[in-house]
Amino acid sequence: MQRWKSIIYNISFALNCLLVFLLLFEPQLLVPSWLQVAGRMHPLILHFPIVLMILAIVWELFMRPVHVEEKTEKNIGDLLLLAASFTAVFTSLMGLFLSKEGGYSADTLMVHKWGGVIVSLLTLGWYNLREQIRRFRIASIAFTILSAAAIIVTGHQGANITHGENFLLAPVLQPAAPKPVLIEDAVVFTDMVKPILDAKCIGCHNQQKAKGELVMETPQLLLKGGKTGLLWDTAVKNFGLMFDRIHLPEDQKKHMPPKGKPQLTDDEIDVLYQWVKHGADFKVKVMDLPETDSLRQIANVMFKTIETDQYTFEPASESKIKELNTNYRNVTPLALESPAVGVEFFQAAQFKSEQLNDLLAIKEQVVSLNLNKMPVKDEDLKTISQFKNLRKLNLGFSDITGASITELTKLPELKQLSVSGTKVKAADLEKLAGLKNLSAIYAWNTGISEAEFATISSKLKKVYVEKGFKGDTILTKLNEPIIENEEEILTEPVPLKLKHYVQGVTIRYTLDGTEPDSLKSPKYDGKVILDRNLVMKAKAFKPGWITSETITKNFYKSGLKVDSVALITPPDPGFKADGPKTLINAEKGELSYRNIKWLAYRGKPMEAMMYFNTPQEVSSITVSSMIDIGGYIMPAASIEVWGGDKNGTLKLLKKTSPEQPTMSKPGSIEGLNVNFDKATVSTLKLVVRPVAKLPSWHPGKGEPGWIFMDEVFVN
Repeated sequence: MQRWKSIIYNISFALNCLLVFLLLFEPQLLVPSWLQVAGRMHPLILHFPIVLMILAIVWELFMRPVHVEEKTEKNIGDLLLLAASFTAVFTSLMGLFLSKEGGYSADTLMVHKWGGVIVSLLTLGWYNLREQIRRFRIASIAFTILSAAAIIVTGHQGANITHGENFLLAPVLQPAAPKPVLIEDAVVFTDMVKPILDAKCIGCHNQQKAKGELVMETPQLLLKGGKTGLLWDTAVKNFGLMFDRIHLPEDQKKHMPPKGKPQLTDDEIDVLYQWVKHGADFKVKVMDLPETDSLRQIANVMFKTIETDQYTFEPASESKIKELNTNYRNVTPLALESPAVGVEFFQAAQFKSEQLNDLLAIKEQVVSLNLNKMPVKDEDLKTISQFKNLRKLNLGFSDITGASITELTKLPELKQLSVSGTKVKAADLEKLAGLKNLSAIYAWNTGISEAEFATISSKLKKVYVEKGFKGDTILTKLNEPIIENEEEILTEPVPLKLKHYVQGVTIRYTLDGTEPDSLKSPKYDGKVILDRNLVMKAKAFKPGWITSETITKNFYKSGLKVDSVALITPPDPGFKADGPKTLINAEKGELSYRNIKWLAYRGKPMEAMMYFNTPQEVSSITVSSMIDIGGYIMPAASIEVWGGDKNGTLKLLKKTSPEQPTMSKPGSIEGLNVNFDKATVSTLKLVVRPVAKLPSWHPGKGEPGWIFMDEVFVN
């Protein structure tokens, strides 16, 4: 045994000498291919010296003092130290050979490399001086602490190389969750592309571990590419290397991300593809993209807007909102189920400062304030500064001069400010530097020079300053027409009632669900009669103004009276409304899944039997349904209508599959119509099936969808 111990020690000593020599002359070191194979065994054997060192530390600290036979004690301790020394030097040599392949951060690699050498020399020295060290308890403790520290530091740096920065402590040092970004502030690369790269690519392509000599941490390094070339090239098929690797089968070696690592989702691939297709712009904002752009549509699902953001304050009372609405001031909630309120003023000749004071009754709820072309004075900013939750403020073409613009620094949530067409000066805008959430200032037609704009941008570094924004059109968009019809269920023909507060507006409408236009759609003249199932859409038009958004309302004709209903399949316990009566009680639900008037199903169809006391001639059924894509509430996958006599003999009258959405859109209540040949029946059976799996573009793809129903109309 002693002879073998001597041989192994001498080999370890010689290899340590070789290790130090190779490190000193490393720049001249060339590793042949057969040694590269040995180098690649480094990850396979590095655990041996770690385990042996830990065992030696435990033995020397805790086990050796136990009263055992002296010879046995020495042999165990000696063998552990010698084995640790022998495996440590082999591991260090292999690591040195592996490091010559490149693709690693020089700084991190240097610490890891010399850490391995220190561990190797330390274990050899410990073995050589073991007898002297064991005589002094404090020396044993010092060597064990030093050895443990060397292992931890070296291992930590190795983990950083293979698994990413701060791998060891990452679970307990999780960074604070990033603040949610609104779509108005989102930058395509920063907020859509980079999070994907950080999650799925940076682990292997960082400055500590540059696999394939590719680093993806900065735009400059992304554009540089790796040793196999540029990451993308829009001039070639499939846009080049990155997408070729992404679309390889997962079991192929060159597939990226590698097998066993978190894979890119279809949505993430689509974001990367669309970004490259659009020219891989690192600075373009989401809101700069056209509304029909694919990236813009993806972003509409990913991000909230100022209007749809989550607000924690309480909503204003409906009576107060109604009271504050006048012919010259429009006060409306910004989104369904949101407490946030938007305010717009019309008719400059009717504006008075007192009208701003009136709004202080809802100062907590006002998030958007449009005073475009109103005669607002500098002193009015003191009143405006009291709207602490204000996010969007439009003072374009008002009478402000900037003299009291510091009042706006009292608005901590202000994100967008328009002072276009005013006498505001560059020095005034620079005073807004303290607004931490300010992201955009629109200041065209202010007399501010190009040089002054450059100074403003340098002082307000995180703020986008628009010097050529055409605010006279964008900022005078018409509000939607107002529908005065309260009824949705038509028991008799009624006139359509539409109005608008802005004088000179033309309202155009359709009754077939198509979008109204300014040429072909009929003008509203107050003589339109509603007498059937229909989808009414209307828009407001006026020369010199931007066309309003479309307002939509469904009207349902209540035709044949169903005498009784029975549900074959029970609804979800959380959404059972008034049971089977829900389908025929002539009570419409609101656009909120929390509303108690909805009957809901998920993972199973709604099957209902509907009975008439006397046979009836039927030709259509309309299912009133809520669509809320964000809430996983989709149109029905299919609707079946069966009819027959009282004895239960039924035949299929019609089966239809409603059109499914292809992207996210605002919530709505829609009538799903099923028309069929006339049939005389005493019994109807209705089968409404929810979507089995949400589509791939949906955030909840693969999960079952919901169907929500509040009424069924038979005609």
